[in-house]
Amino acid sequence: MPAPRQTGMESVRRRIEAVGTGGWSRRLEDDLLDPDPGAPWLPLLYTTACYLLPAVVIFLWLLTLDGAPPTGCVTDISGGGCESPRARAFGATVGGIPRFGLALVSSLVVATLLRRVGTSWKPTTVALAAAVVGGGLSTVMISAVTGEPIG
Repeated sequence: MPAPRQTGMESVRRRIEAVGTGGWSRRLEDDLLDPDPGAPWLPLLYTTACYLLPAVVIFLWLLTLDGAPPTGCVTDISGGGCESPRARAFGATVGGIPRFGLALVSSLVVATLLRRVGTSWKPTTVALAAAVVGGGLSTVMISAVTGEPIG
């Protein structure tokens, strides 16, 4: 009597399960797919962390810069021009907040869309993908609006 015929999905599943033979018996899907796709806000939290953790590290680094103006600095006619390295870096950081905010918001939108499309992705995978795609998307949008070239 011939063996029952396998469907295409069963043969694929059998091949995937065969990957984990030996001492490391894990299925390939265990690493790629989220077994519990609940908590739709978790990718948003991780995406926010992808932005805020580096921002906190940069802010702490700003505090280590010298707060005194350079020695021998001559001011310009309006009395400005002698900023400390910390003040100059802090001013540049504050000036970049709108771009940072746009990148964060676009990444959160991308994370929401990715979570709806790829419901089986792990939240960390969605967050990393959203941070990369959202950052690139905001860079292109800023370049299109301001007319400045990318790079």
